[in-house]
Parts: sequence; C-alpha cells; structure tokens
Amino acid sequence: MQKKQLNPGIMTIWRQRAVLAHLIFWLIIGGLTTSILFFHWPHFFLLIAGTLATLNILQLILYVFIFPGINYRTFFYEIRQEDLLIQDGIFVITQTIIPFTRVQNVETEQGPLLRKYHLTSVSITTAAGAHEIPALEEQDARALRDQISTLIKEHPANEI
Repeated sequence: MQKKQLNPGIMTIWRQRAVLAHLIFWLIIGGLTTSILFFHWPHFFLLIAGTLATLNILQLILYVFIFPGINYRTFFYEIRQEDLLIQDGIFVITQTIIPFTRVQNVETEQGPLLRKYHLTSVSITTAAGAHEIPALEEQDARALRDQISTLIKEHPANEI
C-alpha cells in the first residue's frame, strides 16, 4: 500500500494548542511576579520568575515554530494487508505496527479545533493501548475507520 501523511492543517492546530497551553503558564508566572512585588517577597523569587519566563519563551518557540513542521514530516501511516503501520516522533522516531487481529476498537474523534478545520482523528484501541492518527479530512477519516473495521472482520483469526 501507499504511505499517507496527515492533513497540513494539523500544524496550525498543534501551534494553537501550544499557544493556549503557554497562556496558562504566563498567567501563573504573572501571578507569581505580582505576588512577589505586592507581598515584598525576597528578590531572588524574581530571578526564579524570570527564569521560568525565559524557559517558557524558549519552549513556546520550539512548540510553535520548530516541532510542528518536524512532526508533520516524520508522521505517516500505512494500511497493509495484515496490519497498520504508524510512524511518529520528533527526536525519537517510533514505528508502531498494529496487527488487525489485536485491534479491539476503531473510532473517530473531533474536538473544537479539529472541527474548525474540518479534520477528524482516528483512534485505534488494542489491549496494549490506544494509537491515534491525529488529523485527516472528515471523509478520509470515516473511510479509514470503515476500511480498518472491514479488514478486522475479514481476518480469519477474528472468527470465533
């Protein structure tokens, strides 16, 4: 079969999730700084708040500008005759092979950000855990879910 990649819109979603998560850290850092100044705490706490702010900026740069592109280029999935191959990772590239005989559940999920961009994730559950293909077009995700379900039913090891 053919290796397939995610929809390019997932990079925007990953960036928006990173910004939202970092807003929470900025609120915490702002509250800490306000408390230090208001309650006249020792000034080394300002050094701690400044260090946290610097680390937050560095992490924001990584998660907004660098990691989404790398993760998009390294992620792919491939449906083969007996199994599903998923490759993912940024620093450590992981290839997961999911035999159709081990699949217990296949479902599609769509949160608010995915819905905004008309994307859907496909989740494949086995006894070992859940694996996700994070962003496909809605019709492609439904077709993939149905295709995996059909392959599960057709496999002779699943018959009781």
